[in-house]
Amino acid sequence: STPLYSSAASDVYKRQYMNNLFDSIERRYLEAARHNENVYDYYNTSARADMTIIRNTLEGWFLNYPENEKKELKSRFKKDFYSAFYELFLYELFSKLGYEITIHPNLPSSPKRPDFLICRDGLEIYVEAKVVTNKTDEQEAFERKRNEFYDNLNKLDSGDFLLYVERFDILTKKQPGTKGIIAYIEQELNKINPDMVSKDIKESGIGKLPVIEYNNGDIHVVVKPIPVTPSARKVKKRPIGIYPVETFLGGGEEALRNSIGKKAKKYGKLDKPFIICLNSLDVRMSGKTDVDNAIWGSPALSYPIDSEILENKWKRQADGVFFNKRGVRFKNLTGIFVSEICPHNISVANYWLYEHPFSENKMDFNKIGLKFNYMHEDHIVDNTGDDIGDILHISKDWLV
Repeated sequence: STPLYSSAASDVYKRQYMNNLFDSIERRYLEAARHNENVYDYYNTSARADMTIIRNTLEGWFLNYPENEKKELKSRFKKDFYSAFYELFLYELFSKLGYEITIHPNLPSSPKRPDFLICRDGLEIYVEAKVVTNKTDEQEAFERKRNEFYDNLNKLDSGDFLLYVERFDILTKKQPGTKGIIAYIEQELNKINPDMVSKDIKESGIGKLPVIEYNNGDIHVVVKPIPVTPSARKVKKRPIGIYPVETFLGGGEEALRNSIGKKAKKYGKLDKPFIICLNSLDVRMSGKTDVDNAIWGSPALSYPIDSEILENKWKRQADGVFFNKRGVRFKNLTGIFVSEICPHNISVANYWLYEHPFSENKMDFNKIGLKFNYMHEDHIVDNTGDDIGDILHISKDWLV
């Protein structure tokens, strides 16, 4: 039979395990994350100094999180790291601002429940969190397949070369395998003399790089080997040195507008002020300019505009979150909080908080404890929030 102490020790271990966000293990892995690697798994196993600091910081935040909610949040960290991280970040942020926080509070008029109810000095606010990526299911599927190719290519021993991946295109709806491509690239690399390539580049420029091209009708890949110096050829490295250049049309405004619209409609009429918090991980986002365009409306092409009076006052087109050509929108919404935060930039990340000028759930934004943007008479008052690291007491050189 199993001794009693074994069961007791097991129970203690289980409680300790559930109280920790990450495992208590010896860590030796010092490599960068693979492209398709589960984000939580990498944070959990990396022995890099910066990752250790971040992991310890998140562990401290998790320690302050309500006990009865830890199991669910940890599970979400493993499945959707950045969404779970953002909710943990918001919990820590509002805690540092002195709020008491209820997770998933009940609503009097809806069976749905927002992420938080925060309360301080008589101020009660519903808070909903959302991560914005601006990626469709098809785009995410393509990225997974592309990342699989990158991870496999990085397993090559390309000793004499770094690889410039000039293009990677999936030409059909099929999800092609990458083993044949990798084998072909390796075969072609073995035919190339790095010293001869270096001589050609020296004499005729970078345009003389050899080209390895693979196209089987389902996938099209172009790779250019770049010779490394003889002294560096025996040094272990990841083969890919340059990735394809990505170009975009437009910014991140539309993704923000769509995300706000979906969240604003989710709960209907509310009995307390309501703030939507958005964390933009959209590579198209260019900071406050895109956020302002999404919230207040796109810049007016000329001024004054012979249109609605609000357009004339704001010098903006009627296509913003709070007001468009149909009139005032989302009156149940009190404000919008936007950030661009990830675990590595916590100490220097900014935020932008916007007051809805036509909200039916108004509150005194001066009491919230954060800088905010608002409409005053005939102009917009702009404020960028302090560095989030200042609020969370994290120094700018924390990862050094």
